[in-house]
Amino acid sequence: MSRGEPADTRRQFLQRASGAALAGGIAVLAGCTSEQAGGGDGGGDNSTGSSNGTGGGGGDLTLRIGGLFPTSGPYSAIGVDQRVGMEVALRHLEEDGAELTVETQVADTQLDPEQGLRRARELSNGNIDVFTGLGSSSVASAVSNYAQQNQIPLMITTATNESLTGKDCNQYTFRSNTHTYQNQKPNAEWAMQNLGKTFATMGADYAWGRASVKAFVDVAKQNGGEVVEQVWPKLGATDYSTEIQRVASTDADFFLVRCSGTDGINSAKQIASFGLKEQMDVVTNQTSILAQGAGDACVGNYGGVPYHAALSSEQTGNDQNERFVKDYRDIGDGTDPSTYSLTSYMGVRFLAKAAIEAGSTSADDLVSALEGVSLTGPKGEMKIRSCDHQATNALWSSKLVSPEGTDFDYPIPEFLAEHKADTNLRPCEETGCSL
Repeated sequence: MSRGEPADTRRQFLQRASGAALAGGIAVLAGCTSEQAGGGDGGGDNSTGSSNGTGGGGGDLTLRIGGLFPTSGPYSAIGVDQRVGMEVALRHLEEDGAELTVETQVADTQLDPEQGLRRARELSNGNIDVFTGLGSSSVASAVSNYAQQNQIPLMITTATNESLTGKDCNQYTFRSNTHTYQNQKPNAEWAMQNLGKTFATMGADYAWGRASVKAFVDVAKQNGGEVVEQVWPKLGATDYSTEIQRVASTDADFFLVRCSGTDGINSAKQIASFGLKEQMDVVTNQTSILAQGAGDACVGNYGGVPYHAALSSEQTGNDQNERFVKDYRDIGDGTDPSTYSLTSYMGVRFLAKAAIEAGSTSADDLVSALEGVSLTGPKGEMKIRSCDHQATNALWSSKLVSPEGTDFDYPIPEFLAEHKADTNLRPCEETGCSL
């Protein structure tokens, strides 16, 4: 459920929590967790651009995490979601009595590879043990190379380029979120079985939009699909009328749209106002960001869900999502967690579990412990594969419906089919990854 205006509360959190990061580069985010946690003080002066946070507690093992989040710029909401997800993970580790002290520093990548690399260097100078975060594949690629060169484990939590855990994989890079193929394989298979065989596509004209469309098209063609039209609006476009008219002139069974953020909201509204949904089914993102922004215009849209606050024990097999959503709303000023919140949360939990099981925070010990580690969380069980360091993720095919009768105030997914976590990745021998 969204308490108040989600965009406003995210901005308020950004102003409150990220001010030091924007001004000085690096800011202390959180303290520690340990079996006897308590009585500690946070420390550090953010004005210098490099600061240390120390939490109290009785644990002998300390894990120092450097968070790299885009907390300013066009994707700042994603960065804030990642950051709050990390905070919830720290709270849960403490409440669960983890025998581990966690110290964190965070830095703003501004969604820029050069800035991200600069912030990674600054964090590593602060003696961090691991990196986590990253909101774009270009930034993730730069930091991944740096992490490999300096033997610092990296847990990617948002960047989706498949090659990061594919042909460009390395010993020190791991990923908790889904990549483009992992997202689109079940999406395309379900669409071919339920929506028809002919389709048009629209993807924002940049790396993610094209890669996401390509992944869907490749799988759809393998299942008898036929593309009848493809359009590529500019990233940040405000008028989609030309693209929509081209699609409307086809006899497609459905229309795949791969536009995110503001692009996804604007295109969903214009598709609905044009009346295209009366002519063909529409497949879009199913995120809370889209639903909150587009409102009724996205009701009836199909898509794939890697995570949603509305997931219940019926879908996940446990009640952890209820706890996660409750605590996320508490820390995040009432906003609901997004996919990015969840993958950031799980990334920290994976790192913490690896440190505890290894009894060490040295790079080699963490890498060894992360390979094959499994963890049950708010969306069910996830496991990091040893062969490519990619986490398995369940996904759900869904349709956005009215929230009437629920405690949500924006369209939510009706879950139509589950795609098990171990069914959405390429076989290890086909990833191009050699570790």
